[in-house]
Amino acid sequence: MTTENVSLHSFCKDHDLSKTSVRRWLIDQGFSTSDGLSTEAITAATAQFCPQAEPEPPAGAMTIHAGNHCTTIDLPNYQGMTVDLAQFRDSEALIIDDPMAVAAQFLQTADLIQGALGADIAAREQRLQRTKQAQQAVAAKAQELSLEQRLYKLQTGQLDQQQTEETTALADALAQLQSLGKPAAEPAAPGA
Repeated sequence: MTTENVSLHSFCKDHDLSKTSVRRWLIDQGFSTSDGLSTEAITAATAQFCPQAEPEPPAGAMTIHAGNHCTTIDLPNYQGMTVDLAQFRDSEALIIDDPMAVAAQFLQTADLIQGALGADIAAREQRLQRTKQAQQAVAAKAQELSLEQRLYKLQTGQLDQQQTEETTALADALAQLQSLGKPAAEPAAPGA
């Protein structure tokens, strides 16, 4: 069975008490007043602010009167009084309304940043490994290509030399054949 909390306002109104005094006392005792007063808070506040009247002595019991040797004065009524605590201060403080919420946000953000830093390092290490692999593959191929170019230069030099020798021999043979005959008549120039 769930009992519904009583509002601080209702409790104080029903018992003709100062809401501020009751609230402050309850908070000092560790009770929360933000969602109304729990049964425990009502019991504690009642015991503090509404003491029980002393029971009447049983009939026939002896009664002793202390006499009237004191004069009672009327005490001022402080209920409903407003006191501004600023009058007792000569300084101001910077505050954060909910420092634990700010701390939680900071920690969450710091965790995200740390995660991003770790992920970035991992990505950079992976990129470095791929770059090393690419560099090794390119260097090996560049060395192979350099050797291939030298071999090509050597082979083409030999082939060009042989080609030149063969072409020269062919030209000489053609020239011999041509030397046996007469040169052909030159064709007439157009329009002549």
